[in-house]
Amino acid sequence: MSLTGQTFVDRAKYDPRMLNSGAITGLRRTLRPEECLFIGFGVLLVFLMVYTGHGYATLLGLVSDVRPAAIVLGMCLLIYGRACWRAKDLRGKERARAGLVTLGRTLREFSPLFACMAIYEALHDLTPVLRPEVVDQWLIDIDHAVFGVDVSRWLNDHIGSPLMTQFMTLCYVSYAFAPPIYAGLQYLRGRMREFRDFSLAIAITAFIGYCGYLLVPAVGPYIFQADLYPDPLPNWGHGGLMDTLNKMKGSARDAFPSLHTAMTTVVLGLMWRDARRLFWTYLPIALGLYVSTMYLRVHYAVDVAAGFATAALALFLTSRINKWWYAAGGKAAAALIPGQRRPAEDTEIARTTR
Repeated sequence: MSLTGQTFVDRAKYDPRMLNSGAITGLRRTLRPEECLFIGFGVLLVFLMVYTGHGYATLLGLVSDVRPAAIVLGMCLLIYGRACWRAKDLRGKERARAGLVTLGRTLREFSPLFACMAIYEALHDLTPVLRPEVVDQWLIDIDHAVFGVDVSRWLNDHIGSPLMTQFMTLCYVSYAFAPPIYAGLQYLRGRMREFRDFSLAIAITAFIGYCGYLLVPAVGPYIFQADLYPDPLPNWGHGGLMDTLNKMKGSARDAFPSLHTAMTTVVLGLMWRDARRLFWTYLPIALGLYVSTMYLRVHYAVDVAAGFATAALALFLTSRINKWWYAAGGKAAAALIPGQRRPAEDTEIARTTR
């Protein structure tokens, strides 16, 4: 049994080398499920951009922006340098090749996170064109029916303060860091089963969320109910950092469901299963994030509820899809698995020198 209680056969179902097995045919031999999902959504997105003539500007701006490019370049240099250092037993071209192979594989492994960002940016421009009319009033009516108040307004009036706004803003922006940090930790530890589950869960969550943006177009309380919030939140709230974030978002229909809620819940769910200490460390921030989505006037309560439902569905589907996708025959699969886990980079370096 492995450290996580899985048999070698169970681990084989998630091992990347199983993609080269003759037992897996067609798409399952060359692509991962999250890649298929994003390729399909990407094709639809390109069609919509051609059809509407919108969506290009934001994508081009993302590609041409020096800051993201510098971050990606820096990450690539770190990955390549680390891989070369770990391949110090090799010399010259073999060492360089090992570094390039590791770099290419790592970029592919993290491509779903990049795809999430790119598709979301394109939807900034597309959703107002495809769905010019918003349904925020429906969502407000649901909140009123359940709670009897506008939740964001109630939170501002009862717990609003400069210190609370700072805390809520920090929790809210943690959404941009928690998923990639967790993914990076699992990848560097060579826990490919956990990493692949995370990657697919994020892809499914994003796919459901983007469909929600198109089917239930809503801009959120801060824009739709501007008259209800004439007072800017103190310090980092609206009038400060949140204004900057909202200007970046523009008038995109991206309130329902709350992907901040959904993505955070996916991370928590997988942490609970695979990294319990990280779960307890991140839990206070995640709970703060749930409240912040409403306190900062970004989402209605029903958006948050839909975010929880989205995460639950993504987590339910993920392990089942991966088990089916990577399934391969028993003893033959187990024979391909080494006796000990090794970091992902070590596995690739070993493959390049065989």
